Amino acid sequence: MDFFFKTVTWAGSGLILFPIALIISGLLFFNDRRADALLVSGGLLGTFILVHGLKCLFARPRPDVQDLLVAMPADFSFPSAHTAQAAAMALACAMAAGRHVSTAASVTIWGCLGLATLVVGISRVYLQVHYISDVVAGAILGAAWVLTLHRLLKWAAHWI
Repeated sequence: MDFFFKTVTWAGSGLILFPIALIISGLLFFNDRRADALLVSGGLLGTFILVHGLKCLFARPRPDVQDLLVAMPADFSFPSAHTAQAAAMALACAMAAGRHVSTAASVTIWGCLGLATLVVGISRVYLQVHYISDVVAGAILGAAWVLTLHRLLKWAAHWI
C-alpha cells in the first residue's frame, strides 16, 4: 500500500494538475467552449490561491510523526492543497464533460473523478502529512470554489 499511496498522492499535485489543466483548457477554448475552459483553469488556479492563502492564515503545523514514508512538506497543514486541487480539477472537468456526453458516460466520469479525489485525500492521511480535517476542508474548499466560479461564469454570460 505504501507504493500505491506514494504514487496516487501526486494526482493532487499542482506540478501534475497545472499542465493537465492547461491542455484541457486549451482544447476546450479552441472548440469554442470558453466558459468550460475558464472553469477548468480558473477552478484550479483559484483553488491554488485560496488554499495557500488559508494555509498562511491558519498556520496549522503538520502532524508530528517520525519515520514518514515521504518528506514532510514545508508549508502548513490546513487545508490540504493536494485534496483541494484534486477536488477542484475533478469537479470542473466533470461539469465541463457532463454537459456534452450521454447520461451513462456522465455518471462514469463523475464516479471516476470522485473516486480519484477520494483516493488523493486518503493518501494524504495515510502518508501522515495531513490530519483528516485538513483533507475534508480541502475537498470542501476546492468544490466550493468551482461551484462559485461556475455561478459567476453563468452570471457573466448574461452580461457579455
